[in-house]
Amino acid sequence: GKKYFKSLKPCGYCDIQECCFPSATFKTTGDAVYRIQHGCCCLPCCFGFSAYDSKDKIGSYALGGCFDAPCCGSLVVDGKFIDAKGEAKFFLKHESVCCDGVKICCASFCHLFGCLTCYKYYCSPEQYREYRQPIYRTLETSAPVAYFKYVDRIRGPCSSDERLSMSIEPADELSDDDFQLLAFYLILTSGYADFELGMNFSYLARNSVTPYGVEGIDELVGIHKRSLTEKDAVHQGLVNMY
Repeated sequence: GKKYFKSLKPCGYCDIQECCFPSATFKTTGDAVYRIQHGCCCLPCCFGFSAYDSKDKIGSYALGGCFDAPCCGSLVVDGKFIDAKGEAKFFLKHESVCCDGVKICCASFCHLFGCLTCYKYYCSPEQYREYRQPIYRTLETSAPVAYFKYVDRIRGPCSSDERLSMSIEPADELSDDDFQLLAFYLILTSGYADFELGMNFSYLARNSVTPYGVEGIDELVGIHKRSLTEKDAVHQGLVNMY
């Protein structure tokens, strides 16, 4: 696949359009670009970010809403990927049982004050972890069409985990447009474009489901962990040994 890098805006950049419709552009070889742009002038109260290629709109990502799943059921829609035609093409979802929401809220509270990083550092022998988050084609299907794969390194008791790699691992056939649409989530959750896209983009990222680093909590939202040894990390090219 193509490798993209973020295009930096020149010093002293001032553009009224960027104030109302902030954007972040990623370039590769040739003329191909991948751009994420805010699509509404009501910036403080709108979260309408969309992805574009060199010519056309690719799609967007939105958090799951109250009407995306039955109110009385166990299904929880965490997020949905919407194509250029406005149709939901992929979903992040999980099944919830009684008190799961309370557990997740407690984990978020502990994470906010650094308790989870201390727990992971002092109470676990692991240093590298691989997480796989399933992506579904429809809300009715139980077989994922792909996975978001994250590899983190535990750095210390007072430091957040270091994200070493993020990728999309297909479990079924995906088109180039599908990969580009799903890539929105990797940029969103990496924090790589927060400066250009502002607080609304950061809010969208913080409310999106990503690994907490505690196996019991991650499994509640459908994310599964695999421990990696230092040898595994070297083999995957995550660590350079000289």
